[in-house]
Amino acid sequence: MSEKKSKPYVLVPEYALLDPLPEHLQARFIKALTLMHQDLAAGLCWEQIATQSAISPFHFHRQFSELFHETPGQYLSRVRLQYAVHYIFAEDDFKIIDIAHECGFSSSQALGKALKKALGMTAKEIRAMGITGTPRQTAELMTKLAHPSESESLENKLAKGLPCELVWYPQRGMKLLPNASTDWDTVFETFGEKSTRIMGMTPVNQLEKSWQDIETDMGDWQVSGSEYTKVLAEGHYFCCDVYLVSDTAYAVALEQLFNVIESQGYQLDVNGYLVEIIRDIEMTETGGVTFSFQVPVIV
Repeated sequence: MSEKKSKPYVLVPEYALLDPLPEHLQARFIKALTLMHQDLAAGLCWEQIATQSAISPFHFHRQFSELFHETPGQYLSRVRLQYAVHYIFAEDDFKIIDIAHECGFSSSQALGKALKKALGMTAKEIRAMGITGTPRQTAELMTKLAHPSESESLENKLAKGLPCELVWYPQRGMKLLPNASTDWDTVFETFGEKSTRIMGMTPVNQLEKSWQDIETDMGDWQVSGSEYTKVLAEGHYFCCDVYLVSDTAYAVALEQLFNVIESQGYQLDVNGYLVEIIRDIEMTETGGVTFSFQVPVIV
């Protein structure tokens, strides 16, 4: 069985900001951004990152602040918090002190102080939200760590250009993987490049429930029909293919897709499934993922 493919929409603020720059400046900023993301545990300060990127700290601070609408120090702190919140949500066995060190904080107290200032919550409260909170609540929390812009986050601005289309799909299915994690990052670690075989199916009528009450099925959709153990009924879906590198962009993209469905007057099929498929994955420390999001509607 083959799936419809389209060019993904890039929902990465850094790419959008760097795109207008000359190639030589792009290369320097890309090196600096890579250093900021790939080894948080090293605890490099922005001045060290500037020096390693062959830019004087003075010029780096000025150029970065003008381009990114925040200082390099603010950007680095925000990125560290994005990773920390992801680990707190997704890794139940990952101790807070270990998360702090992994994300470049000197101690669990330093991480706790940063979380309280940026999100108004403790690590314990955030971890509890990953169980008793709803997808909407966690999405709202993640958007507080989005890239700042003049009036709204840059992720939200970019999401408004997200191309969505109505597609009719025949009956499809997958071979259930009963022990597969429903956390996509764990899926990527487990299956690597074969993650493009994985489909996630979440009942639409459960999307407003708490995470502990949502039953997402994960399975291999690239199998013959005779191997299906979970069938997806034919029907219309509002779809988008989007390339992203952060939990924040993931949440914003899904929210925008639902907004488009509502604005165009379509009715959600509450008996259907939200479908998530990995179109492509870059198996690097800073690589992104192309998701296909498909939401069932009644036409």
